[in-house]
Parts: sequence; structure tokens; C-alpha cells
Amino acid sequence: MSVIDAAKTTAVAGAALALSLGCLATAGPAHAAAGPGPLIARQAMGQFDSDNPEVRKRMYEGDAEGAGSERNNCNYYTGFWTARENLRWDRTSAPRTGTITNHRACGTSKGQMYVKDHGVWTKKKVDVKWTSRAWCADFAKYTWYWGRAGVSGLNAAADSFRAYGRSHGTWHTRAQVAAGRYRPRPGDVVSYDNNGDGRADHVGVLTSYGSAGKVYHSIEGNTSLERLTYKKRQSATAGRVLGYTSPKTR
Repeated sequence: MSVIDAAKTTAVAGAALALSLGCLATAGPAHAAAGPGPLIARQAMGQFDSDNPEVRKRMYEGDAEGAGSERNNCNYYTGFWTARENLRWDRTSAPRTGTITNHRACGTSKGQMYVKDHGVWTKKKVDVKWTSRAWCADFAKYTWYWGRAGVSGLNAAADSFRAYGRSHGTWHTRAQVAAGRYRPRPGDVVSYDNNGDGRADHVGVLTSYGSAGKVYHSIEGNTSLERLTYKKRQSATAGRVLGYTSPKTR
């Protein structure tokens, strides 16, 4: 086993303990959960309702001081993926200043990542520099990574989840859900088309699904509130929903 594979294996073992996680309530009749979906849903919910003060800061855009006073697209999750010292650096960059209402420099907060320690990839709590870009996909990708899913091919573009689903055979359209041919699962990523161009421009992570009314609950980043938002009882067949991507175990 390579050093990187060993690090990834260790990450899987420690993922559930990495943060203070909340409980997941799954609505509707039981569905045979496959792969990493349930753990992803717990990761997403944990980012929203954790009592850890460092995790609580992540709910809001801004300067990592909480309260959402800045609202400038500065966020923890983009900072995680664009940190060059991170084992999972996504090879992209993002500005350290705001992009919506001001140009104040983004802040810094504590978080877990794999970094080199005396030449060995080691999971440590480090300072993560918040950076600024649209971050709904960065959040969803983060929950998949710590939830044992493969993230190769995903990037900061919301539509990358739809492309991932098509390439892995895990993409399910709104029409399939409406016809009863697919039932969304916790851990799936829902893709939205808000401008009608046929491509996803926003994504969220499902935490539960009820088949009786075809409704789901989700955690979504970079919403109109400039924060993580817990959305309840969303219609799984609403017109702006393109479909759902299920994760593959890494």
C-alpha cells in the first residue's frame, strides 16, 4: 500500500470522529442504503449542527468570526480544497478577498486535513485559510470526501456532480423519480438548474427522503442566506431539480 493509500485508509477510519456530528432522521419507509451515503448525510448534518466552535464558524461566509457579517463568499470549504499543503489539494486557486460585497481579506479557522509531518501524510488539526468563490460544490465534495466516497472528477463547478453521475452510472433524473424508477437516498447530491440553461448551477446534500410525498431534506452551502442552510420538505420533482447523483465508495 502506498503512503497516499495508507493516508486515505486512515482518513476513512477517522472520518466519523473528525467532527461533532448530529443525528440523522430518515423519513419514509426503509431503503436499502448502499455505499457511503448514510455517512455522507451524517457528515453534512454534522457541519450544520455541531457544537464545536470551530465547526460552527463554517456556517457563515465572512472572516471566520461567525455571525455572517461579511457575506463575501469567503468560506472554509473552498479553503480546504485550495490549500496546497493538503493531501487532497484540488490544484485550483481562489481569491483570499471577498467577491460579493467587499474586498476584506478572508479569515482563518481550525480544521482537519492530511498534511506532511516529517515526510509522512498525517491527519492534523491545522489553520485553514478561508478563500472566496461560489462554494456549494466545495461543501458537497467535502462531505463526500469525509464520508468515504470517491471524489475524483469533482470540482468547484456544481455541474461536475452531474458529470460524475453520468460517468459512474449513478445519475438519476427528476423524471425517473417522478415515475418511481429511482428513490433518492441520504448522501445523494441534488442538482438544481435555476436559470433554465439545462446545466446545474447549485447543489445540495440529501440528509433524508420520504417516498410518500416525494420530499427530501438537505444541507446546502452558498445559499441566498450566504451560509449553510438546512432545507426541509423540498419537492423531489420540482421543476428546477435536474436530478440526483449517488456517490461511489472510494
